[in-house]
Amino acid sequence: MKTPGRTAGRFALGLVLLAAVVWYADPAALARELAAIDLRWFAAAVMASVVSNIFSAARWAAIARGLGLSAPLGALARMYFRGMTMNVLLPGATVSGDLLRGYQLAQQLNNPLLRSGLSVLLDRLSGLWILCASSLVALLGAMAAGLVPAERQIWAYCAGLIVALALPWLPLPVQRAERARRQALQSGGPILRSVWLSVLVQLFSAAALWLCGFAAGVSLSYPLMLAAAAPIFIMGAMPLGWGGFGARELSAVVVLGALGVAPEQATVTALLYGISAVLQGVLAAPLFVVGDGARTS
Repeated sequence: MKTPGRTAGRFALGLVLLAAVVWYADPAALARELAAIDLRWFAAAVMASVVSNIFSAARWAAIARGLGLSAPLGALARMYFRGMTMNVLLPGATVSGDLLRGYQLAQQLNNPLLRSGLSVLLDRLSGLWILCASSLVALLGAMAAGLVPAERQIWAYCAGLIVALALPWLPLPVQRAERARRQALQSGGPILRSVWLSVLVQLFSAAALWLCGFAAGVSLSYPLMLAAAAPIFIMGAMPLGWGGFGARELSAVVVLGALGVAPEQATVTALLYGISAVLQGVLAAPLFVVGDGARTS
């Protein structure tokens, strides 16, 4: 169980990371970039992000049905966007929303609680694995096309992505985590059947990041932004700070910086991506008054 002190510590760490990124990017330069944002590109980024989240809800519904749960798409889409609202209200990136999703799936649709939680876990694992695979394929394609030089740091990044893709098959030293890993592998059928949805999720998520980059004046090609997306999205999902702010910007400065993007532009790109999620969470708040089905005794 999380203690208030631990939650406050993580929130403070997120603020420290964000402050460090702002200092590194130069507050004056960052202010100029924020003032020059192209709102048309940002609006397009928000739309791409909404489409990505709709596909995310569809993937979760497909995985839940594969586990034998009652999971109508409309109800789970509402639950998914309510989860985004919780991510806005509480610190911890996506953790708060994921806990709410599992609880709603069990309580509102009369599903077993443990299997409902497993569906959320498998949904996240599917997204993370396909994210790393998509970034690796995009990076190798960009290298083959001459869009990025085959330097040592690029090969190191490739190796990191390959290790991440192998992680699901590596035993874990913590018993509880190892048990969850084995359970996830044993329930892999629903994940495999929803792979095409995971691919669409990552393609549109990367498109949203790419369009946020355009809004900030970044002119990277889409394959390069997709290649850079994995660490940016993973750090943004870490339970640090609020809404992933701080960790996501730090990762963007490092990864996009390796591709020649200025620190202030990389920071604004990541900030806009986070703001897009906040806007969706705020707009989804009225869904809390919409029911998804009556419980039966």
